[in-house]
Amino acid sequence: MDYMKQERERGITITSAAITFGWRKHRINLIDTPGHVDFTIEVERSVRVLDGSVTILDAVSGVEAQTQKVWTQADRYGIPRIAFINKMDRVGAGFGRTVREMQRKLQTRPLVCQIPMMRTDERGNLDFYGVVDLLDMQLLDWDKDPNGRVIQKTVITDNYHDQTFYKELMKGRTCLVEALSELDDQILDIFLASEEHMKVSADDIRQALRRVTLSGKAVPVFCGASLKNIGVQPLMDAIVDYLPSPLDRPAPLANLGEGGTAQITLREKDPLCALAFKVVHDQRRGAMVFVRVYSGVLDNRMSLYNTNIHQKERANKLLQMYADEVEEIPSINTGNIGAVVGLKETRTGDTLINWNDSRKNLRLPSIDIPAPVFFCAVEPISASEEKPLEEALKNILREDPSLHVHTDPESGQTLISGMGELHLEIVKDRLLNDFKVKAEIGKMRISYRETATAELSDLSYLYDKEVMGKRAKAQISLSISSLSEDDLGVASEGSNRIELEIINPDLLENNDDTSSEKQMQTKLTLEEINSAVRGGILSALYRGPILGFPLTGLRVKAHALQLFGAESTKTAISSCASQALTQAVKSASPALLEPLMEVSVEVSEEYLGIVISDLSGVRRGHVISLETLGRGDANTEQKLHQNEVYAPPDSTYKYGEHEGSLGISKPKRIVHAHVPLSSMLGYASALRSLTAGNASFNMIVYRFGLMSEDRARNVIAEMQGGY
Repeated sequence: MDYMKQERERGITITSAAITFGWRKHRINLIDTPGHVDFTIEVERSVRVLDGSVTILDAVSGVEAQTQKVWTQADRYGIPRIAFINKMDRVGAGFGRTVREMQRKLQTRPLVCQIPMMRTDERGNLDFYGVVDLLDMQLLDWDKDPNGRVIQKTVITDNYHDQTFYKELMKGRTCLVEALSELDDQILDIFLASEEHMKVSADDIRQALRRVTLSGKAVPVFCGASLKNIGVQPLMDAIVDYLPSPLDRPAPLANLGEGGTAQITLREKDPLCALAFKVVHDQRRGAMVFVRVYSGVLDNRMSLYNTNIHQKERANKLLQMYADEVEEIPSINTGNIGAVVGLKETRTGDTLINWNDSRKNLRLPSIDIPAPVFFCAVEPISASEEKPLEEALKNILREDPSLHVHTDPESGQTLISGMGELHLEIVKDRLLNDFKVKAEIGKMRISYRETATAELSDLSYLYDKEVMGKRAKAQISLSISSLSEDDLGVASEGSNRIELEIINPDLLENNDDTSSEKQMQTKLTLEEINSAVRGGILSALYRGPILGFPLTGLRVKAHALQLFGAESTKTAISSCASQALTQAVKSASPALLEPLMEVSVEVSEEYLGIVISDLSGVRRGHVISLETLGRGDANTEQKLHQNEVYAPPDSTYKYGEHEGSLGISKPKRIVHAHVPLSSMLGYASALRSLTAGNASFNMIVYRFGLMSEDRARNVIAEMQGGY
């Protein structure tokens, strides 16, 4: 499903891809999402439309930082999950260790449904070749077919040749039944009636697993090695058995405007309601809009209405997606996803209904878009290339809402802002190679933020200018203050609060010299006035006074507005509010903010001191905690007993005493730190040099923090030197 050239070159997933297929007489719509932090918007908009998810974990790396981020995204939407611990065939794989990390780092209740089968090969190394299903007590062996198509099943009984291993299997199934009995009343009644753990049938356990998964109380855990196709078929069975169908999910609530809501029921006879969650630009077909249909049926050639932009659209063609291949279909039914060709203006997060539907203000909850932290300048190499560059940027911007494009008013340069170095690198590659744009792309820089550190209680600003021969005049009073440190740390564009008190006509003042006839010529409603003030404030928040970066962490309160009859147009009011806020921030000790990253470095014990010294000294970071990535000991077993979560030991049961000779890696340490993003540029190569390649790291945006005066002076000097 990684069909893009950039994905195949780098060996990673960059954009989410969809495919539809059948399994056990069920229809499955699968969306494959990236794991890299720079492409978190792909996860966000995919999770928004999913009914359930499979969280894939690396058996060697365990629960990584980005895994925690994605898990939090799924928590926000209440998505039921199952977990698949992959790469069990690699040296250092730890199934039990990863299960324990799931409980500790993801704050969830993992339920082990399989135990990996390991053996030693001729060279004395561990070899993963199958799993034991704890529900049926069957050994699933993929050893007969290198392509993983043929599964040999063997029932394990009490006369199994390895009694130590058999006891571990008994323990695993006992713990599974007991855990389900705590979470589900029905399985508890069955267990009490049977009086034995082993007498609880596999079908009863499956039904209980489905109930606790749908309720979000626990997460079934499976394992395998996808490279060898080991464990894939049981995982597909688990998707059908435990994850919800659209009918099992709560009906979404849509906004009807003016505080009203409507529940969108999953019925094909109801009016159409669909959400556009992704846009892809195809060289031959143009824009393809991926939609999830929540009610009704989306038919080919149907006239649609986009309630977000209040515009009519037409579905010229409907497609069923198979990664980069397509199949034309006559309709997209309720609960399914598909792609629509012909929508000219629809973007990510827009709601689509039938053109004849009277609910013109109906909107499904939109999709959260993260704030960019890097930017670079892009310029066409000649005047003739300006239009192709503009069209290419328009198409990329429509595809990727986490990408921002704007023009610097001082330099006149076009600036592209993205989520990270790799994000902008992919954009650059696509501009030059996919869209064939002849352009020069400047050095990558960090997108800082600005704020005001002092409080300004009352600033009155008079806007009085002549524009195109007509006088525009308005006066506003506003105050600004800083939000709390917690609010200031929110790494998003929306971390400001705007409070308008211009909601009562008594608060609107008119100049005494203005005649009553002239006052009547204003003809602006309170809603229009509020909208103009808010629009002006938002435009001023987009550009700070120091270096032109967006303002954040501010509480802005507009509490008085003076009108001057017909001269106080909406444009005059908006410009007055904008310039008033700019003046207020300049007078309230403006300061620069820089993005702080939450960094996790996995490193061997021998290099621990070097890594900590580099993070806290050279990179101006603050080490938060240290963690040991171990295989389990007496203390770990005691904690597991207290928390009542079962995880099998990671070494082979028969050959456990020979762990040192079986290629199992030694425990590593994980360093958690908060580090300024500017200090993390080029950290991947630096870390390899420091640790001889024996370390890896992940980082995500933590928050925006105040920059020191010395650092701010250096940044200002660097930025004013040009892009």
